[in-house]
Amino acid sequence: MTSINRRDFIKAAAAGAAALAMPKWLTRGASAPRAEGRRPNIVIFLTDDQGFGDLGRHGNPKVATPHMDAFAQQAVELAQFYSMPVCSPTRASLMTGRYHLRTGIVDVFGAASNMKAEEVTLAEALRPAGYATGIFGKWHLGASPLTQGFDEALTFEGHGLRKYFDPTLIHNGLAREFKGYCTDIFVDHALDFVRRNKDKPFFLYLPTNLIHTPLQVSNAYVEPFAQAGLDTPTSKVYGMLKNVDDNFGRVLGALRELGLEDNTFLLFASDNGPCTGSTTPQRFMASLRGLKGTVYENGIRVPCFIRWPQRLQPAKVDRMAAVIDVMPTVLEVCGVEKPAEVTWDGTSLLPLLLKPDTPWPDRTLFFQWEGTPEPHRGMAFAVRNPRYKLVQAVGIAERLQGHIVAKYAELCKAQGRGELDLAGKTPKYELFDIEKDPGETVDLAPQHPEIVEQMKKQYEAWFDDVWTSWHKSGS
Repeated sequence: MTSINRRDFIKAAAAGAAALAMPKWLTRGASAPRAEGRRPNIVIFLTDDQGFGDLGRHGNPKVATPHMDAFAQQAVELAQFYSMPVCSPTRASLMTGRYHLRTGIVDVFGAASNMKAEEVTLAEALRPAGYATGIFGKWHLGASPLTQGFDEALTFEGHGLRKYFDPTLIHNGLAREFKGYCTDIFVDHALDFVRRNKDKPFFLYLPTNLIHTPLQVSNAYVEPFAQAGLDTPTSKVYGMLKNVDDNFGRVLGALRELGLEDNTFLLFASDNGPCTGSTTPQRFMASLRGLKGTVYENGIRVPCFIRWPQRLQPAKVDRMAAVIDVMPTVLEVCGVEKPAEVTWDGTSLLPLLLKPDTPWPDRTLFFQWEGTPEPHRGMAFAVRNPRYKLVQAVGIAERLQGHIVAKYAELCKAQGRGELDLAGKTPKYELFDIEKDPGETVDLAPQHPEIVEQMKKQYEAWFDDVWTSWHKSGS
């Protein structure tokens, strides 16, 4: 163990002990145990860079996702579920119920992807209520998850692994080499965690690093797609996705075999849309516009399915939902009070999950990422209400030197959808009727300048609010 790893381990252990001794909100945190018995187990299975179209359930004729598709049939589908455009912002929002800019997260590299230590995570809220908490996979929020409420952590530093076979991983603060394929290793340890904690409620967070680049997977997974005529990058992506599906099936099987399936609230989702480095004209996009890193629909609209057999019936929910809603929903499901000092941006979706046609107030969601060390007003953002979406996509090209723009333009041309030009620095405001035009093909801004102005004002108020949170944090 290096001196750096040793210091990190000591810090994490001390922080973990302190967290066990005194929750961040002191005497508040958990409500009385549920009258009907044991609290539900919580499993969050989060894939990386799996687009809305990377599922058989969503019309993709080439992928092999039998476990995901079967699960979707048994679950409540959140058909309009939104992430943030890239990894760390989504993960921060999921863990805290707050827009990522409030948490200190701006980008995916370095200090800009480090969440503030004072943020209260889902794990920190559940642990005082008697939950065992474990993460196995991609954390990508800076300091060790052991300092943010997790009892056990098998993860890695930074935004990704360079080597998917026989990787170096960090288990409870100690770095060592593991044998095997990364996702298999994470699920092996996750299932061991479940078996050891099967007699008490547990929170299992399983954020895979697949299907993120690099495109590394055994030939046995790649060959069936290559033989079907797909190009090499797409074959590798779909092969990696098949490995994820196999491992998701292992999780489902273990819950069933241990008799835990009925009282387990299992959420399956992705962190953002498909990555440019793994995208070709042969990859299925479900007719959505954009890629990971953009605020168009294919960058932020992701698959999401929730199953809890004890309480939920299979259904489809068409109301908007987002990663900021995960923590409020889970805490209500578990009968755990909101931490006293925390202000959420999200809301509990439990009423919709129980009764999809329940009356539900309209709301507006906000998205922003331009990949810089601090947020900038008006750069690469979107505003979404139940019908309309305002997009100001300029800002992406400057950050990535045109890579996303060039790649997406190539895809548009190959699919006969026209060229895309975001190279200019002048903001361009586009308005789409998502109800009628989920593919964002017709810009209505010239016809409805009053709606554009109204949504721009909403964005300005939102940015002022989150900027104040970010600035006060000392980020």
